[in-house]
Amino acid sequence: MNFWNKLFGKMSHSQKTESDFNQYQNDLNKLNLKSSSDLENLVKPLLRKTTQLNIQPASRPTENAQLESHFGGLPYFEKGEKWPTKKNGKHLDFIFQIFNKPELELPKNIALVQFFYDWEEMPWDTKDEGWLVKIYSKIHPSKIELIPKPTDLYPSKYCQIKYKTVQTLPDWEGIDVFGRNASKLSCVLNEDEPWDNYDQIVSKLIGEQEYQSQLGGYPTWVQGEATPIDSKGKPMKLLFQIDSEDNAGLMWGDAGLVYVFYDENTGDLEFVLQCH
Repeated sequence: MNFWNKLFGKMSHSQKTESDFNQYQNDLNKLNLKSSSDLENLVKPLLRKTTQLNIQPASRPTENAQLESHFGGLPYFEKGEKWPTKKNGKHLDFIFQIFNKPELELPKNIALVQFFYDWEEMPWDTKDEGWLVKIYSKIHPSKIELIPKPTDLYPSKYCQIKYKTVQTLPDWEGIDVFGRNASKLSCVLNEDEPWDNYDQIVSKLIGEQEYQSQLGGYPTWVQGEATPIDSKGKPMKLLFQIDSEDNAGLMWGDAGLVYVFYDENTGDLEFVLQCH
């Protein structure tokens, strides 16, 4: 879908585009926003830190793997818990777990986050059954319990994680959500290719944004902007984004990604899968 169709829906491209383009110019003139330098000043405050997850090659689980962050293998459980299942009793595959640390871009009220998924049903959206984000606000190592992987699940690769703190910005699909004036100015600066100036600013500030697994920051969409709204009517914050990862043997549809959003005020979670 091209930009103007995305922006104006099924309205006619001709006069609707011209009308809104003129309105953009009027709005921006009132704010004295006219140049690429102004665009850069609009974009800089949007910078967010993210924790890049670098999934390491498969290896043997460590002795204390349940108390470590990793993909695959066995998750942390406490006494009295059971392996997560769907309503029909089918077990969900364990994808990863991450224990929070000060240097990670995870909300402070999360001590441990785990993700489970059903590869057969392959849910794509929050309303679909077959995905689970499990959050511990506190962990109790003295209550740890080893629960073997259910026999109806395939073996998974155990992979350790290395972290890197980097900066992110909204992609072109998301700039209209997080920086409306930046979106307008991009359109006015280059009506034919409105994304061009914005992409140049992004490259200047943080380099080229690639698809990656990450904690926090902004989502990098495959098929189009889909950020849910939180309880206060604002764009929901990204909890994590997981890319298709060769080392961990993960493939979301056709080389896609999964996105999970979290509302710290309510504890609500939203799930999206997009692929090429």
